[in-house]
Amino acid sequence: MDQFRAFSQQLNPLAAKLNKQFGQVKQFAQEKMGTAEDLTELPQEYKDLEKRVDAVRAMHTNLLRVTRTYQTQSYDYPAQLQETLGEFGRTVTDRIQQVALSPADKAATEAAALEGDKRDGTGSTSSSTAGSSSAAAAAAAAPPKTLAHALSRASMSGAEQLGLEEPMGSALFKYATVQEKIGDFRLKQDAEISAKFVGPFSTTLNTQIGFAMKARKNVANARLSLDSAKAQYRTAKPERAEAHRVEVEQAEDLFVAALEEATTLMKAVLESPEPLRNLADMVAAQAQFYKEAYEILSEVAPEIDELQVTQEALYRNSRSE
Repeated sequence: MDQFRAFSQQLNPLAAKLNKQFGQVKQFAQEKMGTAEDLTELPQEYKDLEKRVDAVRAMHTNLLRVTRTYQTQSYDYPAQLQETLGEFGRTVTDRIQQVALSPADKAATEAAALEGDKRDGTGSTSSSTAGSSSAAAAAAAAPPKTLAHALSRASMSGAEQLGLEEPMGSALFKYATVQEKIGDFRLKQDAEISAKFVGPFSTTLNTQIGFAMKARKNVANARLSLDSAKAQYRTAKPERAEAHRVEVEQAEDLFVAALEEATTLMKAVLESPEPLRNLADMVAAQAQFYKEAYEILSEVAPEIDELQVTQEALYRNSRSE
């Protein structure tokens, strides 16, 4: 008997919960069919807050959809570009140093590298381990796949092929050096935007805005429960009227509490200075990138112009002879 009583005590709350959920579903269906009566109206201030929060949520979603691009390094890398292993295997810095060497220095460097390869081939068994470590380090230091870095590598290849003694080769050498730095500036900008805009914006969307949306859902459920309780009270038999009246009062209290909580959370979303701070940080990162890119391009532009004027003068002289 005691076990049955304990089971009944556990069952009663479950039955009450199921009955409440059934009442919500029934009320929702009647509202959709237009047969529900005496619906509880939400305050106009609350409905205005809902619209404004929806706009803020949409703004966060749309901006994140675009700015998450900054978390993908190759977003401006030409999709159709297939760089060869030789072009992609060495950093531009290494190639700059190689191109800048005199012919005698190049020969000495190549001879030293060849001698090193021979020693590695006859070394101890630890050479395989060293080779694996070198391969891992090379993979970790793979040249970035950005448009600027790709331009740098392509320009450096041209400089290597033409030679620095040629005006075009010299110009490409300068341009390659600048583009590598611009690519590095872009990566720095992307890291700043990812840390100071994308990350915080995602956090706001998933926490502060998410909490407000959950609170609004609680309001909707509380209103359905209240209207369901009212409907049951209107059709209740006299002996059950008092019990249903108490249920209506309890439902009203829960509705008011849910309404107040949702209102507070939505106002917090609208009043938060965080989104504007995040936007200011992104603008600052972009401004710094364009400033640095402009400055370095402004430095190299006159040098390339001078090379172009010199080559054009040489061309005209050769044509006049």
